[in-house]
Amino acid sequence: MELSPVRPRSATRPPTGWRWGIGVALALTMLAANAPMSRSLALDGGSYVSLANARRASVGLRSVTLAAAVDQIAVERAAHMARQDLFVHDMTYVAMRLSQLGVCTRGVGEIIAWERGYASYDPARTVASWWASPGHHAVIVGDYDAAGGSWARSIGGTTYAVMILVKLCQPPAASVPRTGIRRLAGGDRYATAAAISSAAFSPGVPVVYVANGSGFADALSGSAAAAVRRAPVLLVQASRLPAPTAQELARLRPRRIIVLGAQGAVADRVLRALRAYAPSVSRVGAADRYATSAAVSAATFDPNVPVAYVATGETFPDALAGGAAAGREGGPVLLVRHDRVPSAITTELARLRPQRIVVLGSTAAISARVAHQLARSTASISRRAGADRYATAVAVSAAGYRSGSPVEVFVSTGADFPDGLAAGPLAALVPGPLLLVRPSALPSSVAAELRRLSPRRVVVLGSSGAVSDGVVRAIRSALP
Repeated sequence: MELSPVRPRSATRPPTGWRWGIGVALALTMLAANAPMSRSLALDGGSYVSLANARRASVGLRSVTLAAAVDQIAVERAAHMARQDLFVHDMTYVAMRLSQLGVCTRGVGEIIAWERGYASYDPARTVASWWASPGHHAVIVGDYDAAGGSWARSIGGTTYAVMILVKLCQPPAASVPRTGIRRLAGGDRYATAAAISSAAFSPGVPVVYVANGSGFADALSGSAAAAVRRAPVLLVQASRLPAPTAQELARLRPRRIIVLGAQGAVADRVLRALRAYAPSVSRVGAADRYATSAAVSAATFDPNVPVAYVATGETFPDALAGGAAAGREGGPVLLVRHDRVPSAITTELARLRPQRIVVLGSTAAISARVAHQLARSTASISRRAGADRYATAVAVSAAGYRSGSPVEVFVSTGADFPDGLAAGPLAALVPGPLLLVRPSALPSSVAAELRRLSPRRVVVLGSSGAVSDGVVRAIRSALP
């Protein structure tokens, strides 16, 4: 491995044969003293922020929080370097975007890196190299409150990574209760998805995923794909663009919209309507839900993914909980039949070459025979299951989060899919598990998991018709 420090604001193209480069830039950026702080702050999330916080903790420093606005700027910076295939700091752009997004800061640091020659990208490799470099180490341990990070790959195969850290005018954690409960909801499933997007994503997102809000078949794999691309999922009717979705698209101003499913799921007339909100609108769909699942994966994930989650395509609950987990871990959700692996999934697994496979649900959902077939595609396979859909979501949570982890928990009805689908990318990015409840009852397995996690905050998804006020009171009672 070779390291190449770069002067602030310098621009270089990665020389042939080198596999690593890193750079650092610092600025004291004073914005208007009364500028509002970003309203979209999430606690301790994102791969770069989590990895950096582990390093900070090792030297006795407090964690920084993942700020959605800062994370969005990192996405834009990485994408710009990848498009230009140019390794360069741009603190002027960072300061401008912070101001535009209303983030009041007293200091900003940016660290960047590039690499090529690896089969797949791992943020841990980048953070380890930053930590080993004195200049970058100084930024990671600096006096910052919030951060965001991203990476993008150029057509030439170079991966560019960016992490931005900021000192806020007022630290975000002071106003966030440790066990607070918040509800994200709208008048219907379309408005709820828009509310979730609005709470998490800033204008100028690179991409938005759009799915049918009344049929889960083609949408289930979209949650993990959207999470990996740091994109929201919005819902449409099969032949109409609902007003809440149109309004949120107008706010987001995405560069690209990806529609999930064939024409039977989302009609061409909806695609034409979507073209008013993004310069590029495309469709990822196939003959059935299984082939669509494989197509979404193929359009999003490179070979040698760290993990592939596999869920039944006959019902939705297991894939909802798995979508948030898969997105957090950088892998797809693939759908199979109870007793058979569809040929499209077999082909996609052969392409992906996942390091491990996680089967979601009991043998009533995915048979032991199917699990045996899946084992041929990986060196490691495991199953996460419970007695019912609620306990299976708990099993996914328990496998991903230790007791007392500083997480947010997302709670959705287990009786329908739209709210949990739309929340998957947010849960993956914060990060936090997605748990399922009955519309009017808190399952005992979920109550026990809430006590075990002792989350900083619980986000309830959907109106009281989806998750009743009585369930919210039961959640509050279950919290330590």
